[in-house]
Amino acid sequence: MSSSWLSLEEALSKALATTHVVSDIETISLSSAHRRVVAQDVVATLDVPPWDNSAMDGFAINANSYTQGQALTVQGIITAGEKASTPLSAGHAYKIMTGAPIPDGANAVVMIENCDSDNNGNVIINAPHTQEQNIRAKANDIAQGQVLIKKGTQLRAEHLMLLSSQGLDEVVVYRKLRVGIVATGNELAAPGESRSDTQIYESNRVGISAILSDENVEVVDFGIVEDDKASLTRLFNQAASNTAGTNTKTSADSNVDIMVSSGGVSVGDADYVKDVIEAMGHIEFWKIAVKPGKPFALGRLNNTVFCGLPGNPVSSFVTAGLLVLPIISKMQGRQDDHTALTVTATLTKDIKRRAGRRDYQRATMSYDDNGNLVVTPFKTQSSGVMTSITSANCFMIIHEDISTLAIGDTVPVMPFT
Repeated sequence: MSSSWLSLEEALSKALATTHVVSDIETISLSSAHRRVVAQDVVATLDVPPWDNSAMDGFAINANSYTQGQALTVQGIITAGEKASTPLSAGHAYKIMTGAPIPDGANAVVMIENCDSDNNGNVIINAPHTQEQNIRAKANDIAQGQVLIKKGTQLRAEHLMLLSSQGLDEVVVYRKLRVGIVATGNELAAPGESRSDTQIYESNRVGISAILSDENVEVVDFGIVEDDKASLTRLFNQAASNTAGTNTKTSADSNVDIMVSSGGVSVGDADYVKDVIEAMGHIEFWKIAVKPGKPFALGRLNNTVFCGLPGNPVSSFVTAGLLVLPIISKMQGRQDDHTALTVTATLTKDIKRRAGRRDYQRATMSYDDNGNLVVTPFKTQSSGVMTSITSANCFMIIHEDISTLAIGDTVPVMPFT
């Protein structure tokens, strides 16, 4: 590995250290809070359940006073949403439905399948029973004063259900990040438009936008910009304007918290992006020891974080996931782990390669006849072949110092989600 290249861990550490949390907050409805990030601890104000209740359909009895074989008079029926009007009397049982409050005087529920009725309509217990059996105690799920959701949590469906169970219909969250996306290159034509004989259709913006949409950010599409310094300077001035000293954005603003470009960060004669960013602001690092995706650049323009992705589509796809998503997570105020999930699988073919960069090879992962995970990398690993992504279901990771692998070796695998 070249001494000028950062390892993925070094690059990620630098990226997270030089970015900031966008701390503006707002109160929004639960119905629009999916995948937003909580800006303060949410504390329970209600016990859940609010009273002892039945865990199943059955009969509420007093287990301490019941004699085996005793016929109990059915005192009444308690359904969910109702409660008994009188305490349980000696020698009696309440028929009770799941979720209904336990009546005073009862201390166990016997499931209906373990009960019989005699000719007089009395109930007889025909299975062993104990005190507190099939009773969900008050506050055994949530107690008042308990921290339900910690600051920095990205809300998912289960969090929204939890908040709703507390009677909440609003939550305080960090505002949405604004992320700008641009593709650079004279050779690029926009999909749906005509192209010249020397142009190709641009594909990175729509893919990166889709990746970012899962993080619930506001994407600002700056389109395609030619590879010349004047055009790039105008674009980046527009994207980074009026951000110094304030985090306030409106929908009419073109300025963004993060600017993601694809292309123009390599070493070609017409690759001007990095030079323009360095002239206007600051480049934190350039080049990481990752394959595909070496020419990734991180910088700043006023208060805007700049992420320069490679132009090749696979490289752009890989570095967006490895570096841009953790940066977004940090700036959103999330407190979760930024490390991608990996599993271990057994290799099905020999591999020889040049060591020095961490290689994210496109592969298919499956179960063999014995139920073990196996992984098969594709023969073609070109960074310009997007079908190597669409045909794969995982990245197989080969670390920097490894040059050969044999059939039967175990390797880390990053499943596509």
